[in-house]
Amino acid sequence: MLQSLPFEGTIRVRNKGVDIALLADADTVDAAFAASRELVVCGVSTAVLEVTCLSPIDTRTLESYEQITPRMLALTRAVYDAVRPCLHSAQLSLYEGAPDRAALVAAVRQRLRPDSRI
Repeated sequence: MLQSLPFEGTIRVRNKGVDIALLADADTVDAAFAASRELVVCGVSTAVLEVTCLSPIDTRTLESYEQITPRMLALTRAVYDAVRPCLHSAQLSLYEGAPDRAALVAAVRQRLRPDSRI
């Protein structure tokens, strides 16, 4: 008989990117995806990760994107609290604004400004 693997939660990769990862839940993923589509026009490659299970959290996907993207932005406090203990080096911040496209685009631009890419 095959040994079962432990369930580690799931994170759906809705968009692949390398500059910043937006960590969204079901309520904020549409706004994150819309912001990502606008940011690509500005030359910002934005990953959109939909966290579908907070406990247990999908550590494999998080660790993979931690290596790919230098910054991560959690769109809700619940996602931030679940993800924070799993990350080692990524610059994770909590987005505290309205979950709409324009506000998310502004927040991403502010976080990437030191890189002078946008």
